[in-house]
Amino acid sequence: MSTHSDLDSALDLRVLPEVEWQAAASAHRERLDRLVGPYLERRAAGTAHPVIDFLFT
Repeated sequence: MSTHSDLDSALDLRVLPEVEWQAAASAHRERLDRLVGPYLERRAAGTAHPVIDFLFT
């Protein structure tokens, strides 16, 4: 069960310095590319994969 203090901590926002948020965004983009990149490459090449294609559609 969620408590009010859990919600408060979830909404604890802070402004990051530009260098920090850009590094975090870059790291996120790299993780996303590693996960989704192979699917996008197969799709662009017209190669089907029954399981991966199912997960993305």
